[in-house]
Amino acid sequence: MSVGADNRPIVLAAGGTGGHMFPAEALAQELKRRGRQVLLVTDARGARYAESFPADQKFQISAATASVGGLAAKGLAAASVAQGILTALGKYRKLKPAAAIGFGGYPSFPAMKAASLSGIPYGVHEQNGVLGRANRMLVKGAAFVAHAFPVLEKLPAGVDAVEVGNPVRDAVAALSNAAFTPVTAGGDISLLIFGGSQGASIFSAAPVKAIAGIPDDIRQRLTVVHQVREDDIEQVKAGYAAAGVRAEIAPFFADLPNRMAAAHLIVSRAGASTVTELSAIGRGAVLVPLAIAMDDHQSGNAEVLSRDISGASAAIVLPESEFNETSLGKALEGLFVNPRRLQLMAEAAKGRVRSGAASALADLVEGLYQSAK
Repeated sequence: MSVGADNRPIVLAAGGTGGHMFPAEALAQELKRRGRQVLLVTDARGARYAESFPADQKFQISAATASVGGLAAKGLAAASVAQGILTALGKYRKLKPAAAIGFGGYPSFPAMKAASLSGIPYGVHEQNGVLGRANRMLVKGAAFVAHAFPVLEKLPAGVDAVEVGNPVRDAVAALSNAAFTPVTAGGDISLLIFGGSQGASIFSAAPVKAIAGIPDDIRQRLTVVHQVREDDIEQVKAGYAAAGVRAEIAPFFADLPNRMAAAHLIVSRAGASTVTELSAIGRGAVLVPLAIAMDDHQSGNAEVLSRDISGASAAIVLPESEFNETSLGKALEGLFVNPRRLQLMAEAAKGRVRSGAASALADLVEGLYQSAK
């Protein structure tokens, strides 16, 4: 579509975690390729992931959830949301956006509510297999509801939704044809471990102990890349050194998609972006859904990869309550002694999540943009 003389910005609202921000960033990249102006609305937590976000303008709003805490906490949350709506209304009056899309997380609610009050058409995108609470409050006023996975739970009755997949950043899309290097007899095995944007101490302690308990002939072939919390780095380094394991340890890897492509197996949470990137790149995983995730949505995400299709699954799922050195060690050893299964899991992962989401979602957004002219 031609931009023409009307190049008002498109609002992308997301926040809280990388799981909301990364798909929004992927859509922003696609919209910029189409010559659109992008306005990012997020909160202080989301801003941590926005350093490379290709927005023409960015601004933060206050946001909170009223679903936890007592009356005082709920009152403060309501005041924060109201302030967020007022801030967004003021920005929209000045910038006159053509359309908006919310990706969930606390800031998306006031941002989309302000869009509605301003007469700006908006859509929502749900990254997880369970419709999040912010999106749940917005879908009935949305021009479209797009979602990532084949099944979307908690969608209100009478609301239609379209499966588009999860937009992936350019760095991930560029690795969609990255070949899996089979493990040769006696050859090295590459393992990547990370806990997502809500990594926990269990992702520091349990993997090191699990790997230390693996038979020597396998352990000596391992190369581990392990993302851990800053406070745990020295302890994890000491653990790997004592076990004689080659390991690269850091609190953050800026090139995580490349690390995923280089790995034979990944141990991680089951966030929507992680599941989608595993599918896009094509790598098997041991997934540990975040137990405190709202509505246990990470268990639903994990099922996308763990489901047996045509005799193959792409992931082993370990509930957080069962995730320890024993269960993880057993899972890892079982895979490492049968390296052919690592390749089969990688092949099974490929395409489990619909591809081309950034383009499909940009088409939907441009439909709103054109109707707003």
